[in-house]
Amino acid sequence: MSSAFNQLKSTVSGEVVRPGDEGYEYGIARWCDNCMQQAAYVVFPKNAEDVSAAIAFAKAEKVEIAVCGGGHSWSGSSSTTGLVIHLGKYLNTARCDPDTKLVYVGGGAVWEPVDKAGAEHGLATVAGTVNHTGVGGLVLGGGWGWLTSRHGLALDNLAQITIVLASGEIVTANENDHLDLFWGCRGGGSNFGVITEFVFKAHPQRSTVFFSFIWFPVDRLEEIVNTMEEWLETAGPNETCHWGYFRGGPGSENGEPVIRLMYFYNGPADEARNAAKKIYDLGPAGELAFDEMPYVQLNSIQNLAMGHGGRKYCKGITVKPKLKALITAIDESVKDEPEFAASGALFEFTPKQAVLSVPLDATAYAGRGTGRECLTFIFYKTQSLDSKARAAVRGYCQAVAQTAVADHAGKGDDAISIAYANYDPEPKGAALVFGSNYARLREVKRKYDPDGVFNKWYPIEPATP
Repeated sequence: MSSAFNQLKSTVSGEVVRPGDEGYEYGIARWCDNCMQQAAYVVFPKNAEDVSAAIAFAKAEKVEIAVCGGGHSWSGSSSTTGLVIHLGKYLNTARCDPDTKLVYVGGGAVWEPVDKAGAEHGLATVAGTVNHTGVGGLVLGGGWGWLTSRHGLALDNLAQITIVLASGEIVTANENDHLDLFWGCRGGGSNFGVITEFVFKAHPQRSTVFFSFIWFPVDRLEEIVNTMEEWLETAGPNETCHWGYFRGGPGSENGEPVIRLMYFYNGPADEARNAAKKIYDLGPAGELAFDEMPYVQLNSIQNLAMGHGGRKYCKGITVKPKLKALITAIDESVKDEPEFAASGALFEFTPKQAVLSVPLDATAYAGRGTGRECLTFIFYKTQSLDSKARAAVRGYCQAVAQTAVADHAGKGDDAISIAYANYDPEPKGAALVFGSNYARLREVKRKYDPDGVFNKWYPIEPATP
């Protein structure tokens, strides 16, 4: 072992492991098996000082740094062959102060303890819709959730961060201190440092909510698309509906294609069914409803379908739904490769009044348009199909984008944005993802990370002096 490695091990209060050591396999495991890499080192910090020491070691040894919280990054941004700073082992708790209505969250926490901490006091913040997703990855890139229609994005509810910079300095950033850094981290991802604590604003939250799976046969696609657009025009801040094309799950137990909706209402069942009257008037083929679901369980309802392990590839695009072209692309892909049968597409129909009430330049997040967030995906098992899966999912998004571009040509409509943050993980995509905020982000990058130490997620090119 090198003297530098020995010094790192003796400095950190957490653990440092290498291949073959106890804890190493846990340190490199990820939600997607295809995103795992064999890291040279994994550091499990117990505090910000440990993170600072890990950064100094990586810089001295000239190895790449990746930061892991929940490990859900499908693009592999939480993995590296260099050094992983794994926050999930120790910095994973959440506590809620009911007097200040603030939730203090460890940098490596997932959303489950956040939901539970708030629920103990009748409070909640905007959280991910799968509660074993990492807090950090979600919030730094935006953060859509079931409560977004009422309270905005997760990053809109962020009050403060504690962050370790590339220099090793530990700073607190909020609306009063290091405002430029706080602005950049809200949408600029992991480009500026390692966040060891998040502080979120919490809001009063009723103890039970309404949630329902509603499904229809695929041959009713056109009327469902039209109805969902009509519903969204008048939908209120207590409701959200995710819907799309699936193979498997409620209404598709044998894997046959189905159009399935997941309807959420932050209120009692009678109000929910009235608010969703347009949907119910279509005459669904079936429904699995939870009239009084405890709110604390809401973000766990998709956990089984979105479980750890296996190979997954996903891509997103923000667009008005053109599901017919997308379904054709998916069906052709499955016909060509039967292992891609677990392919699908999800449209997130979230009333955006709260999101759009925040000016585009108030945070670094540039996705405050009027389009619909669409996520396309493939779940599969065979490693040799990785390249084919990537190509297939790109084809799904292209099918939607090409149709939508043709429909919106010359209209000046912001309803389509192919630069959605999950669309293109290539470095050239940063300028597209961050749009009009990119020039300002480059200035923040030059100030806090001029050497590009943090470069795993849409790397930002530092501004030139």
